[in-house]
Amino acid sequence: MTDIIDEEHLDDKPPISPSRNSSEENINHKDSEIANLSKEEENMEVHHHTHDPALPHHKKNWKSYFWEFLMLFLAVFCGFMAEWRLEHIIEHGREKEFIKSMIEDARIDISNIESVSKNNERNLLYIDSLAIACYNYELGKTNEYEIYRLYRFLLSSVEVLKPTERTLMQLKNSGGMRLIRNKPSVDMIIFYDGFENNVKGQQDVAFKLKYEFVNASIELFNFKYFNLGKSRDVSQNAKLLNQDKIEITKFANRIAIYGGVLNKYNLDLKEMNENAVKLINTLQEEYHLTEE
Repeated sequence: MTDIIDEEHLDDKPPISPSRNSSEENINHKDSEIANLSKEEENMEVHHHTHDPALPHHKKNWKSYFWEFLMLFLAVFCGFMAEWRLEHIIEHGREKEFIKSMIEDARIDISNIESVSKNNERNLLYIDSLAIACYNYELGKTNEYEIYRLYRFLLSSVEVLKPTERTLMQLKNSGGMRLIRNKPSVDMIIFYDGFENNVKGQQDVAFKLKYEFVNASIELFNFKYFNLGKSRDVSQNAKLLNQDKIEITKFANRIAIYGGVLNKYNLDLKEMNENAVKLINTLQEEYHLTEE
């Protein structure tokens, strides 16, 4: 009897709803997923903090600084080398242009020296003849017209060497001499410039003496017989203003001194011509320039 009642009571218990069990299972499953996600996020955050060098609190090691410095140094160094190379190319081009210009100037000097030197050689012949005529002067015997004629030629045959210094002036004034890096070329340019200055000094002395004997001639010659501005011929009836032997001899001395200085000047011109040839040969050889 009792058993029957118990069974009845058991049968009276309300049945468990399947939907309730399912909800509980879903809740438990979601809780489990949330917990797993939290762990994964925590693990990811820890990993992120440990390895990301971009975070503010991350400390760089010495290798990172070294490589950054090396890359920066290489960038600056390469820029400097490129600029230096460009400047080197430009200066090398300017150097070669100076050398070519120097060769051209030396060739012009050679041409001018030959012209002046030939003129001086003719003058030296007339100077010797004039000095001899004055030294041998005798009143009433010497042909005074011949003395006038020789002197007139000296007055009209003035020729001066003007060295071509355009390149040398640029090298001196603009600091261009530092661009000439070839030592034999530099030495030859300096030597040529120095000798050129010596020639100009000798030229000044020669023309100073010529000025002095021209002034002295005012007391000796009557310039109306020279027909200045009309003709290069001297009047046939030309007579000296002063026929004193001593004064004429003094004038001859001035002529002779001038002739000696002019002869030395002409020898210097010939040596300058030789130096100009040496300069051209040196520059062409050192810079591998062909004859143009």
